[in-house]
Amino acid sequence: MDTRSDTVTRLWFPLDNAANLFPTVISARVTTIFRLSMELTEPVRVAVLQEALEHICPRFRYYLVQLKRGFFWYYFEENPGMPRVIEDSAYPCMEMPIKKARVYPFRVRAHKNRIAVEFSHMLTDGTGALTFLRALVGEYLSLLGVEVSDWGDIFRPGTEPDPEEWDDSFKRYYRKGIPVPKSIPFAFHVPFPLERKGVYHLITGIIPLKAVLEKTKARGVTITEFVAALYIDAVQSVLKELSRQEKRAKSRIIRLMVPVNLRKIFPSKTMRNFSLYVLPGIDTRLGDFSFDEILKAVHHYMRGEVNEKLINQQIARNVGSEYNTFIRMIPLFLKRLFGRSIYNRMGEFLYSGCLTNLGAVTMPKELVPYIQSVEFVPAPSPVTKTNCAVVSFGDFLYINFGRLCRDSSVERHFFQGLVRMGIPVRILTNE
Repeated sequence: MDTRSDTVTRLWFPLDNAANLFPTVISARVTTIFRLSMELTEPVRVAVLQEALEHICPRFRYYLVQLKRGFFWYYFEENPGMPRVIEDSAYPCMEMPIKKARVYPFRVRAHKNRIAVEFSHMLTDGTGALTFLRALVGEYLSLLGVEVSDWGDIFRPGTEPDPEEWDDSFKRYYRKGIPVPKSIPFAFHVPFPLERKGVYHLITGIIPLKAVLEKTKARGVTITEFVAALYIDAVQSVLKELSRQEKRAKSRIIRLMVPVNLRKIFPSKTMRNFSLYVLPGIDTRLGDFSFDEILKAVHHYMRGEVNEKLINQQIARNVGSEYNTFIRMIPLFLKRLFGRSIYNRMGEFLYSGCLTNLGAVTMPKELVPYIQSVEFVPAPSPVTKTNCAVVSFGDFLYINFGRLCRDSSVERHFFQGLVRMGIPVRILTNE
């Protein structure tokens, strides 16, 4: 959206439906920041990377914005200038001063062989961030002299954005009058104390993709379903290790929040947020679940819930509140008072962890030899404490756990489960 005067054309647009609550809850722990990165075969030349960034940014004009506060809602406004490549930090996904003037809601970092982009979920989801990273790395390697015969779907400098890339597709596919989903009870959360602010532990498991596909094909499930079952089983193991008194004080329901890329269900070219979630899980009040029982439950749940009609219920609930006259007329300072409570009760209190699978990352064949690996780091959560993000590239699957607590029991149980199945795992950490 543009607002026009006689002397200036200024880009601005409201936050999309998925992002509206984030500015009211953002903090040193709830950063809303997630990361995607590529490890190259050679050290990154920062000056060349900066040039590549300046070449591709006009193609992503809707990301060159700053957060502004209106009387009723937050919105994005064009941010003049150009982002700068900065040195990476020991801990990913940490707070950025998004509410300050002239601060972009994303950043580009470099360290040794790694190029990383960190985006606030206020701006986009994993699909948008990956599109940006692929364009950035593609242009960087092109500036270094690598010639590409076919760029495929990678966004290139000098091309014009499709107007639909600005789209708030939640509103486009909102249908009035659809019944909203029923409320559900809160889920179990691991009881481990939080680390000091500014610390985010990362554990990455690198797994031969072929070994995982052999297991999933034999069971007739997807990689997402397989990893989700392992994750739920790991959390169940943590719950079983608690004392009887600790168990009584906790919910016994274990659920995962698994985002669904709605672009695969509804036609959309948006580069903003367009994902919702499903909540597979188990109720351990019924007894202990074996891995096969969990996998069967997750498989059937996912196949039943990921469909247009049920997703429409979530869109109706979320977008319907924006069209509610009473809510629309509440001043922003009052919305901010209730934002965190709504965010927790409709979000993180309902699940024990988040599992995001971005799928297979592809690059033009000429660029693949220059890229060693791809990493996807989930946004931190002080409620679930541990979240998981999955991505594959080439012959490997990368499973990344981000953790705001010192205790790594969830990850330990998860990767031990893979090893017991005969799947080799190489572990990396940021410690």
